[in-house]
Amino acid sequence: MSDHNITYLTDVSLLTCVVQSGFGFSEVILKAARDVGATAGAFSHRARGIGARERLGILGIAVEADKEVISIMVSSEQRDLVYDTLYRAVDLSVPGRGFIYITPLEKASTYIPKSMMEKLDNNGQDGGHA
Repeated sequence: MSDHNITYLTDVSLLTCVVQSGFGFSEVILKAARDVGATAGAFSHRARGIGARERLGILGIAVEADKEVISIMVSSEQRDLVYDTLYRAVDLSVPGRGFIYITPLEKASTYIPKSMMEKLDNNGQDGGHA
């Protein structure tokens, strides 16, 4: 790795989805994201929610404490499509299932293969890199 230049991605957002653990939702989310073209920065880990065993309003649905947190970095161009796809993939309209949110990123960096950089430059699309 002789090139020590940093490529900055500036037109990206982080989608974070927090869902119930143990139902396979993270696999569904990751597959749905890949199916619509999201490729960067997907990972999953466990978290512990606050208010465990409390009830959601008058519905009386128990909220499990263990959660899975899935974060996916996407271009601003992909953001809304991926967000809507993930919401529907695990039906987040079901009470207690989870939630999703978007965080705009000021700057992000990762390894981008030289061939990909050349392709982006040749197409006249710099993908937000500097």
